[in-house]
Amino acid sequence: MKKISTLILLSLIVLQVLGQEKLSLKESRKLALEYNQKIKIADYMIAENQSNVKFAFTHFLPNLSAGGSYNYFHDINDINLNGGFLKTASSLAEADIGNFTGDSDVYFPGLNLKMGNIDYYSANVQLAQPIYMGGKIRSAYQMSKLGFEISTYNRKLQSSDVLLETDQAYWNLVSLKEKVSLANKYVEMLSTLVQDLKNAYDLEITTKNELLKAQVQLNQARLDLFRTENGYVLSQMALCQVIGKDLRSEVVATDTSINIGKNQIQTDYLLRAMQNRPELLMQAKQVELSREQVKYARADYLPQMGVGASYSYTSKINSMIGSTKMLAVQANVSVPIFHWQERKHKLAAVRFKSKQIELEMDRTQDLISLEVQQSYFNRQEAFQQIELAKISMDQAKENVELTKNSFYEGLANTRELLDAQAFWQKAHSELIDSKINYKLSEIRFLKSIGELEK
Repeated sequence: MKKISTLILLSLIVLQVLGQEKLSLKESRKLALEYNQKIKIADYMIAENQSNVKFAFTHFLPNLSAGGSYNYFHDINDINLNGGFLKTASSLAEADIGNFTGDSDVYFPGLNLKMGNIDYYSANVQLAQPIYMGGKIRSAYQMSKLGFEISTYNRKLQSSDVLLETDQAYWNLVSLKEKVSLANKYVEMLSTLVQDLKNAYDLEITTKNELLKAQVQLNQARLDLFRTENGYVLSQMALCQVIGKDLRSEVVATDTSINIGKNQIQTDYLLRAMQNRPELLMQAKQVELSREQVKYARADYLPQMGVGASYSYTSKINSMIGSTKMLAVQANVSVPIFHWQERKHKLAAVRFKSKQIELEMDRTQDLISLEVQQSYFNRQEAFQQIELAKISMDQAKENVELTKNSFYEGLANTRELLDAQAFWQKAHSELIDSKINYKLSEIRFLKSIGELEK
C-alpha cells in the first residue's frame, strides 16, 4: 500500500512538472502583443488607412466608364395620316398660330407607317480627367496619408500600454514567487525556534509561556505563507489573462534577477519624450490634418476645371432610322461667384476647429511633461529605496545573529528573538518590494518618454 501511494505521489509530481511552462519576459511580451484585441484593432486600422491612401490617389487619374442599354417596344400602333392639299397662310406668324386662309396646290399623299415590335440598343464610353479642382483632390490625398500615419502611432501607443500591463503582471509574479520562498524560510526559522523551546520546556529550562509565544508566531507565519501562495496562484492567472493563455495554466517566470545599475539618466529625457510619445505624434498629425481640412473646405469655392471625351453608338431602329455614331470632346469650367458669405462662415468654422486641436496639443504637452517629471522622480526614489532596504536587510541579519546568540546564552528572552526574526522577515520583504518597485518605475519611465519597446 505504501509503494502504491509513493507511485501516485511521484506521478502527480511528474504531471505537475510537465504542466509547467517557463516564460521569459520577452516571450510574455510577444504572446501579449499577439493576443491583445486592441493591437489587432490597431493593425486593422493601419490596413484600412493604407487602402484609403490608395483610394485617394486614384482621383488623380483619368476616370473611364462605359454604359449600354437595350430597348424593346411591343406591338406599337401603326401611324396613319390621311392625304390632302396642304393649307396656306398669309405669313409665317399666321401659320404659327394656325390661321390658315386657303389650300395650296401641293398634295400630301398621306402616310401609313406600320410599327409593330421595335427594338434597338445603344452603347457609350466616357473618359474624364480632372485638371484643377481647387486643390480638393490633393488635400484629400494628404489627409489620407496623415490618417495612415496617425494609425501607425496609435499602434505604437496600444503596444506600449500592452507591454506595461504585461511587465507589471510578470514582475508581480516574480515578486510573489520570492515572497513565497521568504515565507517558507521564515516558517522554517520559527519551527526551529519552537522545537528548541519545546525541548527546553521538556527539560524544564523555560516556561510554557515562552513556548506559546513562539507557537503563536509560527501559526501566524503559516497563515501568511498560505495567503502568499494563494497570491502567487492569482498572479499566475493574471499573467495568463494578459498573454492569452488558459487561466489554469501554470506559468513560471525565468527572468527573476533584477540588476540595479548606477541609475544614470540622460538629461535630455524630457526632449526625448516630446519627440517619441505616440500621443504627441498623433496630435501633431491631427493638427496637420485640421489644416488640410481648411484647404479642402476652401476648394469648394475655387474654380474647377476638367476635360473629357465620349463616344456613343446607337443601332438602327427598324427601317425608320439608321444607326448613329458620335464622338464628343468636352471641357468644363466652374467658377463660384456668390454664396451669401457661405464660404466665409464655413471656412471660419473649420479654422476654429483647427485652433481647438492646436490648443489641445499644447495642453497634452504640458500634461506629458508633468507625467515624465513625476516618473523620473519616482524612479530616483525607488533607487534610493533599494539602497536603504539593503542597509536595513544587513542590519536585520546581524540583529538576528546577535539576538540568537544572546538567546541561547540566556541573555535575551523569546520575545526579543521573535522580534528580531520578524524584523528580518519584514526587511527581506521590503527589499523584494523595493527591487520590483524599481523595475516597474523604470518601465513606467521608459513608457513616459515613449521608449518602451518590445
